[in-house]
Amino acid sequence: MMKLKCIATGSTGNTYALISNTGEILLLDLGVSEKTIKKGIDWKISNVVGAVISHGHKDHSLSVEDFKLMGIPIHAPYIQYAQHEGIHRYHTIPFSGFKVKAFDLTTIDGNWTHTNANGEPCPIYGFLITHKEMGRMLYITDCEVVKWRFKDINHILLGVNYDKDLIDRDNTGKANHVFSGHLSIDTACDFVKANYSDSLQNVIMCHLSAESADRDSFIEKMKKVACGANVDVAERNKEWLLANPNECPF
Repeated sequence: MMKLKCIATGSTGNTYALISNTGEILLLDLGVSEKTIKKGIDWKISNVVGAVISHGHKDHSLSVEDFKLMGIPIHAPYIQYAQHEGIHRYHTIPFSGFKVKAFDLTTIDGNWTHTNANGEPCPIYGFLITHKEMGRMLYITDCEVVKWRFKDINHILLGVNYDKDLIDRDNTGKANHVFSGHLSIDTACDFVKANYSDSLQNVIMCHLSAESADRDSFIEKMKKVACGANVDVAERNKEWLLANPNECPF
């Protein structure tokens, strides 16, 4: 059985760890300091088989160069996208027992919804991660909509940033920042509903806005579409066990 650990979540930085029974660790985003991440995995840096990075904003990529210097394999498709002049390349990347496939988080029209500080589009990717201990897991963050549909997903780690009813619309600049490139709880529920199957076991919501999100109401709304799956909100140092329902225990 796989363990998912939240090392950090929110606008100050995001990092999560998938830890297998054999001790292998796959890191999801590196948005906090090298020291914080090492502490979060009990200093077992030699067990890290790789890291996947959703996009280049520092709250997700702060320690990328530090981990590269340690020889940790980094899968950052937004970098390959830039190097190949805007061509999406979808390959399954093996990280020991983990298999990772990236997908772009553009609209149906092919537009990026997340932006950089200068207003230019920010390429951002989600990941389908498979491992025999947990089955199929999605990691998606910092997008307005997910155009893709997935079969037989067991676990979802989903960035759900705001509730439109909690936005301070009098602060136009702040409201536009929240709306742009972030997933609302209503859109998140629509995504989970569209991708639901009897295989779904966990929906973990992460990257909640400190000002425009309500933990309890998010859980209540998501439970209505998750149809019996465990629903929770990520918090620093919180852990969940992820099982593979198709794995024979004998």
